[in-house]
Amino acid sequence: VVTPDIVNSEVVKNVEAPKLIDLHQADSAFALGIANGVSRPDGGIDYRAPDALLAPQTAQLSGVDQHGVTRVGLLETVRKMALHRVSECRPRIAEAGGTFRISVQTRNTPQVYDRTESDLDIRLRPSTHEKLPSFEGLADLRDTIGLLPDCVTRGDARRVVIQGGAHLSVALAIGCAVPSSRIGELNVITQYGELWRSGEEAGFLDPSPLELVREGLNADTPPGRPAVAAYIDLLEIRSDTAFDRFLQEESSRFVAWKQWRRVGTGLLDPTDGGAIASEIAACLRQLSAEHGNAVVHLLLRCPFPVAVLVGRLTNTLRLMAYEWDDSDTALDADGRPRYTPVMRLRTSAATGAIEEVIAWTE
Repeated sequence: VVTPDIVNSEVVKNVEAPKLIDLHQADSAFALGIANGVSRPDGGIDYRAPDALLAPQTAQLSGVDQHGVTRVGLLETVRKMALHRVSECRPRIAEAGGTFRISVQTRNTPQVYDRTESDLDIRLRPSTHEKLPSFEGLADLRDTIGLLPDCVTRGDARRVVIQGGAHLSVALAIGCAVPSSRIGELNVITQYGELWRSGEEAGFLDPSPLELVREGLNADTPPGRPAVAAYIDLLEIRSDTAFDRFLQEESSRFVAWKQWRRVGTGLLDPTDGGAIASEIAACLRQLSAEHGNAVVHLLLRCPFPVAVLVGRLTNTLRLMAYEWDDSDTALDADGRPRYTPVMRLRTSAATGAIEEVIAWTE
């Protein structure tokens, strides 16, 4: 990052810049880019500034890729860095049988020590909220998630493996970003090393792994694109409190709503994850289709891998993703936790799977 003040840093001039230039010249796997905050009198980027400020004797930075420090410029730098990274990873992706590995964490503080052996690491800014992901972090993800399909293609991947853990809305979004129409096999490995394999396309199973617990219809709804709500609860102990509050406060907005529970008891078996995700996606598609291709407001209570596997099968749906919130902020005079909308998702959106990040009130 080059600014006019950088000339005052002896460490940057005499230690960091020379080391970066040496790496840039010696190692093709290392990508050096410059975020240039120095402007010419006409307002354009001063491409000569890095050499003038840092390396006036050697002039080795003028040929380095440079972009401005605007949002657009920074995003272009990120795009080029990510695609360069994946290009360099192609040989090891091929050696791994075409497996492209992505590590995801939304609760860790991003730092160099948090990187993994994956081909890409995705980290969000730390959130100041007790339960919800960072709004600014989600905005960053919105602006960059469209790179994932291009990275998968550039890596010549035949399968994608997602590792780590994340807020369920982010897990859903990442699944939407690499849908089954783009990559046939997508598997998830949890923090505990459990492998959850993707299943077939969305479809109903016999017998069904889900049971419809309750449902409702509302003939008197606002004009515009219709909306429906779906609550999927796959955890061992049933919990309806936040959804009950959601229905009491929001049900008038929806032409229909449904609540499903998993059939059976005990913890969900990872080997069943793909089949359950296929059933969930089929239920969501049917609910939307029955009501004029309605937007699906999706409230998930499930393991992280299921959210990813569901997301990859929603390529014909418009979704609103929610997060469960029982923070002190959520426990207001009502006294109950709530579901908070955080993102609009659509796999087919030209700019990426996240169409909009919803600002929440603290």
